Amino acid sequence: MVVMLLLGFWLRVFRLQWHNLWGDEAFSLAFSKQPLVQVLSAGAETHPPLYHAMLHFWVSLAGQSLFALRFFSVLPGVLLVALLFLLGRRMLGYPGGFLASGLCAISSFAVYYSQETRMYSWAAFFCALSMYADVRWQRTRERRWEALFLGAMLAAIFTHYYSFFLLVAQNLFRFVQRRENRRSWLNWLRGQLFIALAYFPWVLAQIEFIGSKASARWDALGVGGLDAVWAGTLSAFGAGQTVAPLGRWLGIVLLIPLAIGLRGVLQSSRDERVLAYWLFIPMVGAWLLGPLMPFFFPRYLIVVMPVYLLLLAAGLRSSARSLTIFWLLLSLLANWRSLHNYFFEPLYAKGGYGDLMAYVDANRRLGDGLLLQNGAQAPLHDFYGLHEVRSYNMPPWDDSKMQPLLQSVTAQHDRIWLLMYGDPASYDPEHELETWLYQRAFHAYHGDYVDGSLDLFVQGEIMPSRVPEVRFGDMIVVTGFGMSEVGQAPGGTLVLALAWQALRPIDADYTTFVHFLDDEDNLRAQVDSQPLGGTYPTSRWQSGETVIDRVALSLPVDLLPGEYRVQVGWYDLASMQRLPAVGPRSFADRVQVGTVTIAFP
Repeated sequence: MVVMLLLGFWLRVFRLQWHNLWGDEAFSLAFSKQPLVQVLSAGAETHPPLYHAMLHFWVSLAGQSLFALRFFSVLPGVLLVALLFLLGRRMLGYPGGFLASGLCAISSFAVYYSQETRMYSWAAFFCALSMYADVRWQRTRERRWEALFLGAMLAAIFTHYYSFFLLVAQNLFRFVQRRENRRSWLNWLRGQLFIALAYFPWVLAQIEFIGSKASARWDALGVGGLDAVWAGTLSAFGAGQTVAPLGRWLGIVLLIPLAIGLRGVLQSSRDERVLAYWLFIPMVGAWLLGPLMPFFFPRYLIVVMPVYLLLLAAGLRSSARSLTIFWLLLSLLANWRSLHNYFFEPLYAKGGYGDLMAYVDANRRLGDGLLLQNGAQAPLHDFYGLHEVRSYNMPPWDDSKMQPLLQSVTAQHDRIWLLMYGDPASYDPEHELETWLYQRAFHAYHGDYVDGSLDLFVQGEIMPSRVPEVRFGDMIVVTGFGMSEVGQAPGGTLVLALAWQALRPIDADYTTFVHFLDDEDNLRAQVDSQPLGGTYPTSRWQSGETVIDRVALSLPVDLLPGEYRVQVGWYDLASMQRLPAVGPRSFADRVQVGTVTIAFP
């Protein structure tokens, strides 16, 4: 068990700071930093207040580094490993307890939420503690176990609302067993009355706020809802969340030993049958609650993950030795793959705001400005923001303050970063702010990050020059060109504008490229983007329409003095196939629009 605890601890602290802080974590930090009175007040946060109240004191003691914030969730995650051994030993014997504890130690799902600044790891721990105290209370009738049960259950329901389903499951089981021990039933009712009286004031204070969040998704009671709540949750418990669809099937296959364990406890004449109640009642409750919830995630049912692990351990213990080894290897394979993806694959990153701000920090210049679009990013910006770059919280586009603010920003900053967070459909569905910037400045950079995007716009003047008309694929023709003055220096910014005309309606969305080449055709700088940064794709162009696209090239600092060429063209992003170019000074798939002389300042 010492080895098992060390393994569980190591997995939960390994690369604890690798993932960026993401939106919900940043909100937890910002919310918990408020005065305690506000943290505990109703109507301020959807979830019950206990986790944020505890985090409030933790931050004041341990600080708010990323490691310290997440270590607060590591603690209950490791304690859960030990607690499952104690609970499993009482219900399944020593081998069952050891198996349940080991499965918890390597559980990708458990590790995932033990490394997150949210309440889920604590909710699972409090629920498991209430289960353990309940088992001891019912077997010994000692008041200390009753007190521990009441305290753990209150802590659970004050941490996450889905803990109520576990309380309902416990009550249903005791109701079924009431005739076997009436005195125990009366003591149980007394404890439930205490929980109800303790929680009732919070219900009265919070019910209106919770009601305002309710939705009407009646389709959640259908096949899709069943798949999300039942198959989605149980497969996530078995194989984690950071797996490809094949990995999910590994979690589905683990339902076989789970069913074996479930059958075993249902056939038992002892109190092990409560495990079936603890699993099924919360799952049914979550499914029935689905129509009132705006969405569902498996993490909501983390309160029954300890039960899943106990039943899985029971199934492994009941199987033949060869099958036990097979199921163990399958569980190890599924969780190893999920953990590998979680720890090392950027595709499964929780957030990207830290990477985004790191790019700004590495490429910023004195006097840059940063536009923050969508106020929901405020907690993240408070954590990752750069004091050296002045930032502006942008109001909705139709707000009367938007235009004066933009005029002021463009007057003060030659380089402007635009940070769009979340889904633009909720705050700027027509991308009007981006379009405004594209019409007045030159686009120098675009990057997509988890939950957000980053663009850089550079203001500057261009010198119009003549360019021969070159056709691309008999669809687009270049009719004009302008570039900043020659004599650029290494590390500077080259701004240019291109006038494109649609010869006919275009079915696809093509991407334009601008290449900056030396005399040996080595690519030294480039910009690839759809017209106006994707806000006006070629499929929306009208026949005969002219579109002005403005871009900016960041020149490398190691450029040698000399003459460089600027070439442009088009390609289909899906196939990477370039459009053929026909006209003067054109090559097979591009045209040279100008030359630039690089000189040291």
